[in-house]
Amino acid sequence: MKFIAALLVLAVAPVFAAATGQLNDAERTFLVDQLELTRKAFVESLTGVTPAQWRFKAAPDRWSVAECAEHLVLAENYIFQGSQGLLKTPAVARPEKSNEQVDKTIVSMVTDRSHKLQAPEPLVPKGSLESPADAIRAFTEKRDRNIAYAKSTNDDLRVHVGKTPAGEMDAYQLLLLMAAHSARHTAQIREVEASPNYPKVSALLRLPRIRIAFD
Repeated sequence: MKFIAALLVLAVAPVFAAATGQLNDAERTFLVDQLELTRKAFVESLTGVTPAQWRFKAAPDRWSVAECAEHLVLAENYIFQGSQGLLKTPAVARPEKSNEQVDKTIVSMVTDRSHKLQAPEPLVPKGSLESPADAIRAFTEKRDRNIAYAKSTNDDLRVHVGKTPAGEMDAYQLLLLMAAHSARHTAQIREVEASPNYPKVSALLRLPRIRIAFD
């Protein structure tokens, strides 16, 4: 999305802060919860998807489940590196907008699919993932690493800030955006799966598996 690309174009005020920008327990818990919940939702959205369902498009200009999944795999590193890039800029006095209310507003804003956006070129899917299993493997590898970072980091995420079209956002809020972005496109996957012409699973595939014992 162009919105996400713009978030990584930074213009930081040259004001240094003496106060720490490390996460408190509530901030860390909220971020980890968002990352874990959206990982679970993404994996569940792809579980049981057949090859026909994987490539199905509701319309020529709509993304398939495969394209949505690839977009999320690409975005995971892209947004995380944007947050890390902010840490290389001068620290600033902690902005008033670095607070719980704004954090939750960012999550709500990004997950709102009533506003359609266009992906920036680096995040445009190109058919690199062959199956849902490939997507789950690639995404969870990256997400697990980012969760480990969120659980352990002592980086001053709250005092490294960039100006974006949506206003200033600190490095912590960019990580929240990363989680919310995956929720946004997991919802898009669910929209594809709810399409009237979405391929049905064969009745044979829905039969319970029967274990046969051999003497």
